[in-house]
Amino acid sequence: MDKAARAPERAAQQAPPIEVSPEWAAAQDALAADSGLALLLVEGHQPPSLHISNNNSICRAFQTSPTHAHRCDPFCGEAFDRAMSAKGKTDYRCHAGLQCFAAPASREDEKPLAVIGGRAFLRSADYRALAERIRTGDLTDLLSAELFRNVVFASQQDLDELASRVAEAASVQLKFAPELVEKVKSKPKSDEKVKTDSSKSAPDKTSVESAETHADAAEPQGEVQAAPRVRNFTSGSTFSEACAAAVNSLQSAHGLKSLALMFRSDDQFHPLCVTGNFKTKPPRITLRANEIKLLQAATHRDSIAVPAGGRTSSKHEDAAELFPLVINEEIKGALLVGDKNLSDEQRQALSAFCREIAMPLEMLRLREELERRMRAATHLQAFNEIVNTAQPDDAYASILRHSTDLLRAERSSLLLYDERANELSVKAAVGPRADVTRETRMRLGEGVAGSVLREGRPVVVHEVGAGNSWHPAPAERSYKTSSFISYPIIIGGRKVGVLNMTDKVGGGAYDEYDLGLLEIIAPQMALAIDRAEWHQKATQFQLLSITDPLTGLLNRRYLEERLSEELERSKRQRFPMSFLMMDIDDFKNYNDQHGHQAGDLALEMTAQCLKTALRSADVAARYGGEEFSILLPQTSLSEARVIAERIRRRVERTHYPQGKEQPLGAVTVSIGISAFGPQTDTPASVIYAADQALYIAKSRGKNCVEAFEPTNTPEGEQLPGAERNAG
Repeated sequence: MDKAARAPERAAQQAPPIEVSPEWAAAQDALAADSGLALLLVEGHQPPSLHISNNNSICRAFQTSPTHAHRCDPFCGEAFDRAMSAKGKTDYRCHAGLQCFAAPASREDEKPLAVIGGRAFLRSADYRALAERIRTGDLTDLLSAELFRNVVFASQQDLDELASRVAEAASVQLKFAPELVEKVKSKPKSDEKVKTDSSKSAPDKTSVESAETHADAAEPQGEVQAAPRVRNFTSGSTFSEACAAAVNSLQSAHGLKSLALMFRSDDQFHPLCVTGNFKTKPPRITLRANEIKLLQAATHRDSIAVPAGGRTSSKHEDAAELFPLVINEEIKGALLVGDKNLSDEQRQALSAFCREIAMPLEMLRLREELERRMRAATHLQAFNEIVNTAQPDDAYASILRHSTDLLRAERSSLLLYDERANELSVKAAVGPRADVTRETRMRLGEGVAGSVLREGRPVVVHEVGAGNSWHPAPAERSYKTSSFISYPIIIGGRKVGVLNMTDKVGGGAYDEYDLGLLEIIAPQMALAIDRAEWHQKATQFQLLSITDPLTGLLNRRYLEERLSEELERSKRQRFPMSFLMMDIDDFKNYNDQHGHQAGDLALEMTAQCLKTALRSADVAARYGGEEFSILLPQTSLSEARVIAERIRRRVERTHYPQGKEQPLGAVTVSIGISAFGPQTDTPASVIYAADQALYIAKSRGKNCVEAFEPTNTPEGEQLPGAERNAG
């Protein structure tokens, strides 16, 4: 039986042999609700479970998936055996990055039972890694709003406490006695856990809910005033709303005037929400390495003093106190307090509040980042469709419209660079005064857009005039906000244009996460613009098309330009990149036996296999004859192997009219893979490496995939064409 099908089939066929008492079910539900963690009662291999309380939606998605359920078998699937063999609690971390425990849940004289508990992320990095696999990796088919409906974050201490309470409950259950529920309810509540849960209150809601906390905040101790309850402003809030509510709550609780909640990007801290003096003079905080260490040490004390006006400021009145927001010893942000003469009690309360709010805010931020990435995936598909348009003016407007929707901008413009005239001109504009904007022209180096294109680096301005070098916009343009993004579009070192975004919906400021969204769609955006330009030039100057007329794929000329562009991007951003060379096995034999018309049909069918097997960001081209090449941006060698194998199987299983008469009994392909690296950092070396791997695949019997292994072969040496193409 297929391993991947075992868990769902077992869940469907195997009925629970015993019935769980209402008392135990109620007690388990109470423990799960109180802790904010998942609990499952099992009597053997899981699934099925005898009773499930507060299950993580990610686990539910895996276990009901016919293609991914097998991933859980070595972990939660065998949790019962783990608990029985350990004769006590055993901890484990599953393939999805979730921390769990398994523990016996019955007396020795009863039927053996075990509890699986936790199913929580202990680190935001684990959540990010799983989200990335779901977005672009090996789990893309799991992506849905339901997948992230009930995600739990906790600490190891939380799991240990829950395991202890489960063990105590199991030891007194006495055939699931009624007093068990009262004993569970009488236990003191756990500390706050961060969790997203909308499935119980609104099961029909399809949008991904914001993170919320479930336990009440701890009571104040001593004379320190209690920090505002996190639950009051994180439940059902957006990230920006939660930040604003947190700052407002601190103002009310402590009588503070000047506060700034800031998020960290490398060594810089950018304001998310400001009050008091920080409104007229937004803070700019850049910390040196030694100051970062001081701030990390402040997690065990109170705060550090910093110049709120930035490094250029030396005025004493600019000094402020910075309280870190830390998750697992990593500084995610900080609270800046500009009020003078804070008392020790205030510092302790602010420090405690920052420790309490760090995880809820990080969860909200991660959730919104994931939602934006999901939107980006939708727009990627739209850009892929734009690539095939033959009307450049429509393409420019569509590119701008989708970019504007993605970044939630009310005003935007797309400028293209004319190298001969050395100037930028607006090709499309959205928002008020768009007609006037379309008449804008500027020389390279002039204004924000001209400077951005000349430097080749994007700019994110949080507040125009807040200590930055950019000139304020003319008053007659009546911008709603003072935040904007200016993004250079460059292909293979060639300056193409600039994308400008401003007036974010809701009045918020653009940040590095918005810039990250542009980075996601940048390759397809550049491809769409480049295709539109080529089509325009072909119309005006009757240039050669950049697509292969037989297969509809891109041609070799265009592929090599894109390869150069993606290599530069990989060097700059340290992105992985892979490249495939593919050859139809024994194609000469197919052509000779069945004629060129049949051969052309085989080429078209093979091209269709590529189109259906590849992702929207991948670039497939007909390299020449029966050879095809595929550029895989931001794709590691291991991911490229999976894609190449998918292509090989797709071709092998496709019914070609005379395929059975081929030497291998079907039309097949051989594929060679290369990846960006120290020895493969130029277009020529990448193509040569993939070609060499293809030659090895041919020599090993064809219909297989081989990856390039670096050798001492001179980079410029080419494989003999007769040998490579003989098959």
